[in-house]
Amino acid sequence: MTSGAPSRMTMVTVNYNYADYLADCMSSIIDQVAFDRVDYVVMDGGSTDGSVDLIKGQESKLYHWQSEPDGGMYHAIEAGFGKSDGEIMGWLNSDDMLAPWAIQTVLDIFDHLPDVQWITSRFPMQARKDGTVIKADFVPGVDQWGFYNGEHIKSSGLPTSGWIVQDSTFWRRSLWDEVGGCFDHSFSLACDFELWARFIEKTDCYIAPVPLGIYRYQGDNKAVVQRDAYRDECVAVLQRYTPIIPEDANRLGERVFAKHLSALGFGHLVDPSRKPHFKSVVFSHEDGRYHAVEV
Repeated sequence: MTSGAPSRMTMVTVNYNYADYLADCMSSIIDQVAFDRVDYVVMDGGSTDGSVDLIKGQESKLYHWQSEPDGGMYHAIEAGFGKSDGEIMGWLNSDDMLAPWAIQTVLDIFDHLPDVQWITSRFPMQARKDGTVIKADFVPGVDQWGFYNGEHIKSSGLPTSGWIVQDSTFWRRSLWDEVGGCFDHSFSLACDFELWARFIEKTDCYIAPVPLGIYRYQGDNKAVVQRDAYRDECVAVLQRYTPIIPEDANRLGERVFAKHLSALGFGHLVDPSRKPHFKSVVFSHEDGRYHAVEV
């Protein structure tokens, strides 16, 4: 979108009895500079811990909220997406947060680059239980071969470039609709990973070289407590696309190493015949716009 009305974002938060973290989560979205361009939907699963009072305290800022039993987290997110028609989409679990600049950055990228369909951050952040950021991970780049060969599954013993983290990933509604406009509920944990698999089958994922989301490690995270089960579901997703994960372990290792070198500006050290290519966005101070590049 290079002219006309700027994009709007549909942002969904799902919550069930996470009152200890919900206020931080909602504030991290509501206090954004570009919040006036966000349709913020909060889907609560019928909490009894004071969460509803926190939601009511922000009611005037919310596009929609509800508190009632649901079919689980991914059913609630899917229903939340249906409450708004904002073109840019993302969700934030109620124990996580966004960086203060995230929404403006995401909207700028999509407004400047109409051909970019989905993005994720190169630097997904992690916070300790009290919400203090303690580190930023490094995801050099995403490409289809690497994704389908397990490059973005950690804890598998394979060479990895790290998870594509949900709180740092955003996409166009047109892409969501193109891949079915729903999650695959045959999975209970890795519906996000399965969605990325359908996205990358259709179009490239672009890396944004700026932190966007903050994953709070609070001890009860499903992705931590059920880490092995989540990993196994991710492998099951990939087996739909390639029967052997990975097809070539040596090639996967070489590509992961080469991606890191390229992302750090040392791509000239990589044999061109072995260099994986991935997409990124960069900001130019000369024209004040984001540009798409292939690394």
